[in-house]
Amino acid sequence: MNQSIHRKIAAIYDQLRLDAAAQRDDRIADAYSRYPELETMDRLIAQAGADMLLEAIDPAREKTASKRKQALQEERLAFLEKNDLPATLGEVAYACRTCSDTGYVGTSRCACYQSKLIPLLFESANLRHLKDISFDQFDETLFSDQPDPKRYQSDLSPRAQIKGIRQACERFISAFDDPDTRNLFFVGKPGTGKTYLMACVAHALIEKGRTVLYLPAAQLFDALAEYRVLSTSFHPDEIRFEKSSAMQDTILNCELLLIDDLGTEFASAARYPELLQVLDQRTGPARRTILSSNVEAGLMREVYDERLLSRLYGGFAVYRFIGEDIRFIQNQRRRLQR
Repeated sequence: MNQSIHRKIAAIYDQLRLDAAAQRDDRIADAYSRYPELETMDRLIAQAGADMLLEAIDPAREKTASKRKQALQEERLAFLEKNDLPATLGEVAYACRTCSDTGYVGTSRCACYQSKLIPLLFESANLRHLKDISFDQFDETLFSDQPDPKRYQSDLSPRAQIKGIRQACERFISAFDDPDTRNLFFVGKPGTGKTYLMACVAHALIEKGRTVLYLPAAQLFDALAEYRVLSTSFHPDEIRFEKSSAMQDTILNCELLLIDDLGTEFASAARYPELLQVLDQRTGPARRTILSSNVEAGLMREVYDERLLSRLYGGFAVYRFIGEDIRFIQNQRRRLQR
């Protein structure tokens, strides 16, 4: 897991325990102000506990503290019941009783950990503008069910094509940890659903507790360039360098990296090695990548470097998106609903 996320979750649990202890202290202080005799009882119980330790250390001491403590505790319990005070007064009431607000039960994560983790994963995934997209909102009727082989160079209709790609995405999610699972490369004109399905996959994996980062291609290359400049500078700005290093680490080590809109603006020879380096370093289990490009398949050889094409062919399953711009169709529907 990204270490910054781990630290944030640890800080959340630290604060929960501090808050629970403070609330316990407030409850006790309130009870003591109303019942001074209760404070006296608690002090005598504490003294009896200290005496028990001394008796264990000094064999010559008379062993009376245990019985005295038990009698005081019974007296205290009766006092609480008589005055309608909870028997748990003085105990810390943790938000999660299972893990006592530590996040762990033994060495395993508590069920409550996930509720802290997922919002932080969404926050770090750079998906704010795509936050409401998921498979549940997937609307296949936005895509034509009419095949047009001449227009789309496919015997399938756009609807049949997108349904097949969705199924491939769901298989990708279910087999995410399988070493034979290939990365995904989405190709097609703008507005044909590439970013939408990328976001669907991202949200599904975040819900499973996976680390995800979404970056448009231009933003990715800006981040790589900034890190390169700062890391070779004699006196880089410390704050900028810390943020840039954190982004570089996330790019290389997040479990799912989404690089969107590799278009014609990417056609800069200096950038091919940067992308290849990222792809080469993102190898091994649970490091998957999804790329999308708005360059038509027939033009790729003209736009992309042979080394990059070879890398994509060898490491990615390619899916072609066809059809019309669904954003135009969505706008038409909205106008009709007004």
